[in-house]
This record gives sequence, C-alpha cells and structure tokens, in this order.
Amino acid sequence: MLRRGIVFSLFWLMGVGSLIAIVQAIKARKIIQQSNGEIRGSGKVMWCFIVGGAGLLFWGLVILMVVIKSVTA
Repeated sequence: MLRRGIVFSLFWLMGVGSLIAIVQAIKARKIIQQSNGEIRGSGKVMWCFIVGGAGLLFWGLVILMVVIKSVTA
C-alpha cells in the first residue's frame, strides 16, 4: 500500500497522484497504529504525506494562478 503511495507521490499526475498518495498514507497509518508495533513504516507514511502534500500545494497554486489570470484578463 505504501509503495503505491510513494510512487504516486513522485508522479503527481496533475494533483491526482498526490491525492492518492495522501489517501494511501492515511490508510497505512491507521493500519500501523492498529498493529501495536508489529508493522513498521512510519517513515514511508510521512514521506507520502510530505511529498503528496507538496504536490497538492503546487497544483493548488497553479490552478489559483490560472484562475487569477483568467479573471484579470
């Protein structure tokens, strides 16, 4: 599950990949917490959150700039 999140966090796919990475990280984090330490991978979860969040922020800014440009033009 986290491998998929890491791959999608790297390939943002216009924000969709970032969103998938964050959703996978949330699911994996829940599973890791429920395992009481038997399953590890918190670093990978943080990777998906950080890189996926950066991708969403990037595309959010791009969309915002396009909207502002179209309104002012």
